[in-house]
Amino acid sequence: MRVYLTHCSKEKEPNLKGTDIAVTPDKLYTNPGIQQFMERCKEKGVNWGILSDLYGVYLADEHHVWYEKHPDTVTSQEEKMVIQDFNDKLSSYDEILFLVRPETFHSFYGSVLKKTLLADKVRMFQDVDSIE
Repeated sequence: MRVYLTHCSKEKEPNLKGTDIAVTPDKLYTNPGIQQFMERCKEKGVNWGILSDLYGVYLADEHHVWYEKHPDTVTSQEEKMVIQDFNDKLSSYDEILFLVRPETFHSFYGSVLKKTLLADKVRMFQDVDSIE
C-alpha cells in the first residue's frame, strides 16, 4: 500500500483563522502547490496527507482547526511528537512518497523524513504528475 505526502504551508484559508471550525486539509491549505498536490491525489484516488509542523501527519479525512506554526519554532519535543505521529499513522504503508516543493521545503521536514523509523519506506519526488 502506498501513501503520498507533501509538507504544509503558511497559506491557509483566512476565513477559518480565529474560529474553532475543524476542516480537512483540502479546505485549510490554499497554497497553489499544495492545492495541485491534493487535486492530483483526489483525481487519481490515492491515499494522501500533509506533513504539518503542528499536527504531524494530517491525513485527507482528518479535521483540524486553523493554526500558525513556522517550522523554525518547532521544539525538539514537538519534533519528537511529529515523528511519532508519522510512525504511528504511516506504519501500515509499504511506500511513502513525499512530494518536495523545493521553494518552501524547510530542513525540519528533511529531519522528520530522516529520523522516522519508516525512513527506508520514504522516497522523495518533485513532479506532481508522478502521482499515480
